[in-house]
Amino acid sequence: MKVDVYAEMYLWNRSVDRLIRVLQRLEAFSIGSKQRIKTYQTRLEEIRAGLNADFAEATAKRERADEGRLGRQRTAWEASGADDRLK
Repeated sequence: MKVDVYAEMYLWNRSVDRLIRVLQRLEAFSIGSKQRIKTYQTRLEEIRAGLNADFAEATAKRERADEGRLGRQRTAWEASGADDRLK
C-alpha cells in the first residue's frame, strides 16, 4: 500500500515536470507572453510544492504511528521471550 502512494506521487511530480516542459516549448512558439507562461509555470510549481508538503506531513504521521506500534510489538515479543525461541 505504501508503494502505491509513493508511486502516485512520483507520477504526479513527473507529470508536473512534463507540463512545465510543454509550457517552455510553447513559450518558444510565442503562444503567450513570456511573463504569462512564467506565471503558469510558477503556479504549477506552487501547487506541486503544496501537494508534496501535504504528502510529506501525512506520510510522516503514518510512519511515526507505525514506528510506535511496531516498537510496542517488538517490546511485547521481547518481554514474552519470543526472540529466544527464534534462536
